[in-house]
Amino acid sequence: MRDPERIEEILTLIRRIWKANPDFRFQQLMYTLQAEYSESNNKIGKVESVEVDGFKKVGYDLFNLEDESFKKYLQHSLDHGCWGKNA
Repeated sequence: MRDPERIEEILTLIRRIWKANPDFRFQQLMYTLQAEYSESNNKIGKVESVEVDGFKKVGYDLFNLEDESFKKYLQHSLDHGCWGKNA
């Protein structure tokens, strides 16, 4: 069983980031966090497709990502000031 404490730990990190960047809507924040995680980890989970009209779509599928990996990314980005000095 996964440690239930991870939930509060991850939410606390996300809360710090969001409070330092309150203009983000929640889904914008989550998309940005996923994109940044993917970019800093060899583009893991990045999904690209091209529509019939040529429009390119980019998304992120981190369904199988372990919480501990994402938590480490969040902490690292906070420790290195990636989300502003107030985070």
